[in-house]
Amino acid sequence: MSSSEHSMTVVRSARRVGAWLAAALWLAGCARTPVETPIAFLAQAGGTWQVWVMPQAGAEPRRVGQLSEDVARLSWFPDGKALLVNLQDGRLMKVDATSGNAIPINVPVSGILDAVVSPDGMHIAYSVSMGESTDRNDIWTLNIASGATQKITAIPGLQHEPVWSSDGKTIYFLSGRGGQFHDIWQVDIASRATTQLTVNELYHFDIAARDDGTLVYSSNRGGHYDLWQRTAKGKAERLTDDAALDARPSWSPDGLRIVFESTRGGASNLWVYDTKRKAINRLTNVPNGARMPVWAPAGGAR
Repeated sequence: MSSSEHSMTVVRSARRVGAWLAAALWLAGCARTPVETPIAFLAQAGGTWQVWVMPQAGAEPRRVGQLSEDVARLSWFPDGKALLVNLQDGRLMKVDATSGNAIPINVPVSGILDAVVSPDGMHIAYSVSMGESTDRNDIWTLNIASGATQKITAIPGLQHEPVWSSDGKTIYFLSGRGGQFHDIWQVDIASRATTQLTVNELYHFDIAARDDGTLVYSSNRGGHYDLWQRTAKGKAERLTDDAALDARPSWSPDGLRIVFESTRGGASNLWVYDTKRKAINRLTNVPNGARMPVWAPAGGAR
């Protein structure tokens, strides 16, 4: 082999090694690293459903303050230090997850039960009926700082339980117009364009969105309410199969686990589904029940 041929061989080998190394680094960057953040949920305290927080999955939970009403819904602010708490009487509160201090958030309408804060912490999505019929809800957003509201959907029937995409550009929601179906839709906030994601597949509830657009939700399309997963490309997969009620899923910030409530074993308690091992483990054993878990975003990592 001549010296020039040898040099070219060395160059080609270096290029192959460089390409392999670049690919390895890219794959390493894409790999999800487990992130431990708090999980908020509801449990009984003083005869009402109150907010509890465990510092990370499996840790001892503690009650966060004592609010005057049952809590209807929870969501985390992006820093993982405070929660948006929707009370059963329609009021909204920003609650410090450590001290329990609650600051009211003023909204111009009453009857909100499904408010959820946006990924940037600046807006709240909710559903409300502006007419006489409670079966004519639409999705709205509220600018927390200014108090300005915007109507995001205008679809006949009941639209409710909004859920933000991780980039804050899309809101997923549930829509029903009577009959034996309750489907998942999405709306692009900028254009107001709506897309129906499930079609006449019985009842769907409790949407949770991962940062890659994968949805997990509770559905009875398999005969009883189990957890199902829908990829961004529309492929549906059943994750759990139990006669008990599996509901209210929430993704871990690393996208590797799903915390959910289930009545398997008796009273509703919290369980964790590992997406890699496809294994389910019990997380709480609260005699009076624990429900509506919400995993804190990565900003709440400990």
